[in-house]
Amino acid sequence: MSEGLTPTPLDRLIAEALVLAGGPHSCSVLGHKWKSEGGRWCGCRDGRCSVPVHECEACGDCDYGDNEDADDVRAECDARHEAAGEDAPNGGTT
Repeated sequence: MSEGLTPTPLDRLIAEALVLAGGPHSCSVLGHKWKSEGGRWCGCRDGRCSVPVHECEACGDCDYGDNEDADDVRAECDARHEAAGEDAPNGGTT
C-alpha cells in the first residue's frame, strides 16, 4: 500500500494475516488498538469532569482525550453549565 492511500480489503487481509503469524500490527491499515490510559480534565472551571484518554497498544500513539467519548462528556458538561445559567466552558451548544 502506498502512503496516503486508503487501505483496500486485500491490504487489510494481508495485515491481519501478518499479525496472526506473529508480525507487527499495522495501524495504518488496521487502525489503532486503543486501550484506556485514564483520563484528563475536560476543561470546565469547576474541575468535576474527566474525559477518557486512550493509547494505542501497537504504536504508542495517544489521543490525549480527543475522542468521541470525550466529546460526549464535554457536551454534557456544557449542557449542565448552560442549564445553571452559566457560560458553557467547552464551546456550548449556542
